[in-house]
Amino acid sequence: MKDIQAYIDSKQQEFERHPFFALLEKLKTLEEIGYFVPDLTFWVMAFQDILRLNKERVTNPYLRKIAHHHKLEDAGHEQWFLHDKNYVSSRHASTREDVNWLFGRQTRAVRDASYAIVSEVYRSESDWLNITLLITIESSGHVFFDKIVNKIQELGEDKNLKYFARSHLDAELAHALFDEEMERELYAEPLTADIRRDARALVDRCYNAFNKMFDGLIVAYERQLELA
Repeated sequence: MKDIQAYIDSKQQEFERHPFFALLEKLKTLEEIGYFVPDLTFWVMAFQDILRLNKERVTNPYLRKIAHHHKLEDAGHEQWFLHDKNYVSSRHASTREDVNWLFGRQTRAVRDASYAIVSEVYRSESDWLNITLLITIESSGHVFFDKIVNKIQELGEDKNLKYFARSHLDAELAHALFDEEMERELYAEPLTADIRRDARALVDRCYNAFNKMFDGLIVAYERQLELA
């Protein structure tokens, strides 16, 4: 499993170079951040279902404990997101609130990427792949949260937010997915060549989906910029 973690780390480093993060660095107001935040709604809500469904699929008692731990740690965070979405949306007029918008053409990139990642829960034929899925999602999230939280703090809005606040990021980093003992056991487990191959393919598919999702966020930002 340690080899798989190293591969995830390499894909995470590639993801840090996505053009979205260069765009984020240039933003000057919370209103501009509000140009893309609503478009994350489908993914944030779907992620809670991924955690639930993924746990239900894992049968190995030890790995199921890990999946359950992850589910508990992220429970309720979608409510933090909805709070922040409403706060940033209040800074400018927006019609991006109804079901027609959520399932419209303009949010298709985020939805398609979310469906692709959800499909990995059912595609998996090994509990180890379900755990790989959790680690992969968490790795991409650390990139996003680190960069957007820094921007939010730069704008002086940290105290007004929950999901995009420094306190959320600190909590994510403080509760590592595994404690030292669990991590040691996880990495010590020998995986077959087939599982290692399938795990790398899963990581590739997930990061391909995340890259497309963030391509969509750039488009969402540019669309709203034109309307501003």
